[in-house]
Amino acid sequence: MGLKKNIHTGSSFANFLEAEGLEAEVAAKATKRTFVHQLEKRMTKAKATKSKLRKIFGSPTTTTRVFDEEYTALSLDTMSKAASAVGCDLQIALVPRKLAK
Repeated sequence: MGLKKNIHTGSSFANFLEAEGLEAEVAAKATKRTFVHQLEKRMTKAKATKSKLRKIFGSPTTTTRVFDEEYTALSLDTMSKAASAVGCDLQIALVPRKLAK
């Protein structure tokens, strides 16, 4: 008896996101989550607090937005200040997409 063809296969998740116009939004949120996770880890290592960041940013609202994983409209300046506060540099890179088959 041979293998049955899986009738539930289709296009990739990336193709779905692109078709729905969600690709950029999902990528931005994933990038922001990664940034927040890395910042929190570095804050622990550097023994830095959110109070320290509030002083650097000069605004409690900005500090809240830095740690809000859903808020993706942070400026590069704000992200650079956050990185600097924990002894890091901010790097941005363009990474070619893997083409879906």
